[in-house]
Amino acid sequence: MILALAAGAGYLRARELPWVPDLHAIEQKKELHQTLRQTAGITLEQFRELIDQGAVVIDARPQEAFEQGHLDTGSYPPVLNVPPGSIDANIDRLLPLQGYPIVLYCTSNNCDYAEDLYAELEHYGFFDMKIYFPGWEGIEAAHLPTATGPDTWTGLDEPADSDDPNAVADPNAPGGEPGGTSGDGGLP
Repeated sequence: MILALAAGAGYLRARELPWVPDLHAIEQKKELHQTLRQTAGITLEQFRELIDQGAVVIDARPQEAFEQGHLDTGSYPPVLNVPPGSIDANIDRLLPLQGYPIVLYCTSNNCDYAEDLYAELEHYGFFDMKIYFPGWEGIEAAHLPTATGPDTWTGLDEPADSDDPNAVADPNAPGGEPGGTSGDGGLP
């Protein structure tokens, strides 16, 4: 956020325009972030439990960071990559997930992307959300399973249901198993 403010100030200075930050908006965002850290933050143990219970996991980092490495839950849907500001581009695949518990993460305790995305999702009617604040750094430190590559889940493929002969297997599932899980489907 500081870099964005500095970049904005530099742009305005180069154009010889006065730079007046919106202190009220900055204070509101700061209060929102403090509130979310107190009310939506979860521990590693809670993060694992929510995933084991079927929570949708969303990585709020930029696409390039996601592609270099992200959590691999072995669940359906897979970990999604939805950076803040990209809700409109992802809305068709997100809306069917309304009502599911959602866990967000970004880079680290110093990253605000998950909090920004939380506020955007809330605006679209998503409410059962938590944030794993240690983020990607915490995932790596805990030696949780990871994967690389882009987020290709469209939301159109559905997990196979053994009772439904018309169900479609998730082609992105590890080992090609229906439902996107391999083994017990949980995190170590």
